[in-house]
Amino acid sequence: MRTEKKCPHCAAWTTWEKQPNDRCGHCQELLDPVALKEKEGRDEKERVFKENDFFRVREEDNFLMVAVRKVGWVLHAIFAAITWAFLWFVTTFAG
Repeated sequence: MRTEKKCPHCAAWTTWEKQPNDRCGHCQELLDPVALKEKEGRDEKERVFKENDFFRVREEDNFLMVAVRKVGWVLHAIFAAITWAFLWFVTTFAG
């Protein structure tokens, strides 16, 4: 959906598609530089999270490490299922 926004740099009204990288049609400056910085920060946090995820199989992993990661993920899933079942049982039948 297109709307208009007043450019904070040249004070002219320009079309805005509500994207963080939208630019002014007159001066070519960013319409919302704060939103762009926030988006870059979220992208960086997501990249770091994916890098540090133990269960994600990486290209440089050998066969043993791939097996350890997959077995770890299965054990984690089993533990989570038992925990959820226990919590469901307690909350349902507690009265």
